[in-house]
Amino acid sequence: MSENKNNVLIIDDDVNLMNAMGLVLKKYNINLITYSEPLTALQELRNNPDNFDVLVVNYILSSVKGDEIVKLIRQFNKDIYIILMSSHKELAPSIDIMRSLDIQAFFEKGSNFDDFILLIESGFKHVTQIRNIQQMSNIIDRFGLEFATAVVNTIGARDKYTGDHSIRVSAYATLLAQELKLNEEEVKLVSLAANFHDLGKVGISDSILLKEGKLTEEEYTTIKLHPVIAENILATCVTFKDVLPIIRHHHERIDGKGYPDGLTGETIPYFARLLSVCDTFDAITSRRVYREQATIEEALKEINRVKGTQLDSALVEVFTNMVNSKISKIEKIIKL
Repeated sequence: MSENKNNVLIIDDDVNLMNAMGLVLKKYNINLITYSEPLTALQELRNNPDNFDVLVVNYILSSVKGDEIVKLIRQFNKDIYIILMSSHKELAPSIDIMRSLDIQAFFEKGSNFDDFILLIESGFKHVTQIRNIQQMSNIIDRFGLEFATAVVNTIGARDKYTGDHSIRVSAYATLLAQELKLNEEEVKLVSLAANFHDLGKVGISDSILLKEGKLTEEEYTTIKLHPVIAENILATCVTFKDVLPIIRHHHERIDGKGYPDGLTGETIPYFARLLSVCDTFDAITSRRVYREQATIEEALKEINRVKGTQLDSALVEVFTNMVNSKISKIEKIIKL
């Protein structure tokens, strides 16, 4: 059996019909793999999901209805093209069942066999188109990630603090995520969000971004737009789908006095609250033109002072313990 090359799996208890179908389809370079036992077929699909593009299921089997089989298959395979067949149109499943289980076609046994071949070939074309779209989406996402990286580098060229800041915040966020025993995918998500959380500053003018003194109220209002600008830039790239709420809300405060939406407490996404702790710590321990950097001890004192109002109390406590237990790593990050 060739992988992903015109392979059809059929589940039916009419062995003679399946054999006849196999002989006819072979003339059209279509490989038919037959199963009369549904459980065995399910196991084959689960173990080798890439081997089949099209599945044909008899709606009325002696042991179980075809829609029940499809329901089980859709739990682990959303992509396979499914044709349900029955001996009579009167026994066909309802449109609601077909839609809910994403069954793409119906074939009545005894109908023109040419129609059956066309349905199968349509299935192959459908799956090929889906794969092409997925490949194109992956290409777009890759370029989207490269574009976002280029934008962050551009900001770093304008304002070295912002560029280095994102690197440090990502390092802190990764350590904190690991300290919280988050899974590997969650750690990657937090790290990605931290790397791009200030990307929206590309839309802030140099006169505001690089200003050495205190910002005016109008300038501060402009600065507060950067999470939304970042969200808008990244929204077209699927890679950043789960990152968007983290970036949008990393300047929210527990007491509701943050921006852009004034969210409070646990209505602020958890990972945004995590990022906020790391972002605040780095801002305090970083040297700026208008002030000296604080020591680690001073920074920890400050973030503990604002826990419960600005920052999440539980996350501040975990972060504080982490910093104290990994002081040498923290010192290295500060020097980045």
